[in-house]
Amino acid sequence: MLTHKSLLEAYVYAKDKCCPSLIHDIYEPNAVLSISTSANAVAFPPLVVGADGIAQTLVTDFAKRFTHCRTYYVCDELDVMNGRIEQLPWLVLMREEETASLRIGRGYYNWQLNQHPEELWRASEMHIRIDHMMLMADVAGDLLTTLHSFLPYPWLPPRVLDSSFGFIGDSSPSFSFLKEFRSNKFDLPRERLTA
Repeated sequence: MLTHKSLLEAYVYAKDKCCPSLIHDIYEPNAVLSISTSANAVAFPPLVVGADGIAQTLVTDFAKRFTHCRTYYVCDELDVMNGRIEQLPWLVLMREEETASLRIGRGYYNWQLNQHPEELWRASEMHIRIDHMMLMADVAGDLLTTLHSFLPYPWLPPRVLDSSFGFIGDSSPSFSFLKEFRSNKFDLPRERLTA
């Protein structure tokens, strides 16, 4: 049985662990995915229709470029109204193998979830907004490993993000970029995101 929370947990597991078959348990067969980005260094198709296409885009193709990925939901609790999840902040930390680099990004999710018999939920619409995607050299992957070790996965309370990234960012000038990713920088977009 997939509840709202377990559906979102299944999504990050499918994407981060490269399990495309799980996508069909999460999305309706004709689900619609839209993606908008203000980040220059990452490219996704703006619209994908169907669970097969979503699995290809967000899992199979994604895993060809990125490894050691963890996607975090930056919130204290999940706010759901009539199956709708609006402007849920996310943070992603992952490795780009081709460039031996750390990728760290942030943005927002919108979900429309539909209930089926026996309280089973499926996503019919999803919008991913990518606001920032930074690339940093991390040849051995030590920086990525260090950052992962500070953060609970996948539910990341804003206060934990603030304290962890604040501490690391203040510990060395080379980590000062993390201040951009603290939760108090997750200002909600002015416009209402639509899937």
